Amino acid sequence: MSDKITGVGPEAQRERREQLRQLFTTPNEFTSSPLYRALSRTVAAEDGLLDLAGRGRHGQYPTFLFFGAVHQLLLSGVDHPLAGYFPSVVGPGRDAAPAEEAGPALVAFCEQYERELTEVISTRLVQTNQVQRALGLRFGLNTIAAQAAGPVHLIEVGTSAGLNLRFDRYGYTVGGRSFGDPASAVQLVAEHYGPGPLPDLDVLPDVASVLGVDLNPIDVRDPDARRWLEALVWPENHDQRALLAAAIDLTVADPPRILAGDAIDVLPGLARTLPAGEPRVVFHSATRMHVPDHRLAAFDAAIASLGETGPLWWLSVEEAPDPDPRPSPTRHGAALNLRTPDGERHILAVVEGHLRWVETFPAA
Repeated sequence: MSDKITGVGPEAQRERREQLRQLFTTPNEFTSSPLYRALSRTVAAEDGLLDLAGRGRHGQYPTFLFFGAVHQLLLSGVDHPLAGYFPSVVGPGRDAAPAEEAGPALVAFCEQYERELTEVISTRLVQTNQVQRALGLRFGLNTIAAQAAGPVHLIEVGTSAGLNLRFDRYGYTVGGRSFGDPASAVQLVAEHYGPGPLPDLDVLPDVASVLGVDLNPIDVRDPDARRWLEALVWPENHDQRALLAAAIDLTVADPPRILAGDAIDVLPGLARTLPAGEPRVVFHSATRMHVPDHRLAAFDAAIASLGETGPLWWLSVEEAPDPDPRPSPTRHGAALNLRTPDGERHILAVVEGHLRWVETFPAA
């Protein structure tokens, strides 16, 4: 396996390698994937694997991209012993080989398929479509319903395949209470914690239009693109994989409109196409984390530009709550943030990153 990062000098290569080593040494994101946690330790110990993981486009999260590429190749049907360690390949109801023993197979796999992995890592983007995050959108829209005068124009930044934009066609069960479409093939289930009441998630604003924006929109009608979405689901998450498949099947019949391009470039022009004075909602989840640091200010400014021609509600799930509104936090989660047209920021709830639980608290 090649041990150099193309186009990078020796000193920069060493620095980049150490940055990657740190990411793979403490892969906190893989909370529900024992396999990826075990394999991350193998990557951290192998310079060749670190350099392979570093061949992605700037701004892409290396751990997600590297394992997504490995997973996609295995899902395509390549015959290799590494497949036996992946529950997604072995299949539900069958035992995969022990995750702690998978390291040598990963090294051999990457040596054999270095060219194919490099092609995926260098060209693909991390475009996980966590359908469960539609719950965060619905939760935020419930609050907005009491504030917006008239139908809203909904825009999702980093929409991938636009599955969250079909939130109104899904069923939801939160803390044992049901909302949405009970007959939908897509049923999202989440736990409810905290002393705050759970709002009536069937109270939503009317929606005038929906639109997604993405650097590289995923066409759910393309089998190869669909496999990439499936590859970004962690191997052990069978339920999430089935949920993704159901959402794709539902969306194929009526995919939402998605604009291709960088949000920094697209959103200012888009603001001028929306009817002046009409409410608009922008939503993004686990998108800002992929924006390079030097472009974060421009990303935020582009979203704010949507409020230049009408009242803007800015809803996001990105980072831990700061400050945390819970007096004694016991669960690590992200803030469901809402910035209202007056510029005030409100934490509506603390949520698990994939929206598997929601913790509410009494309003201040």
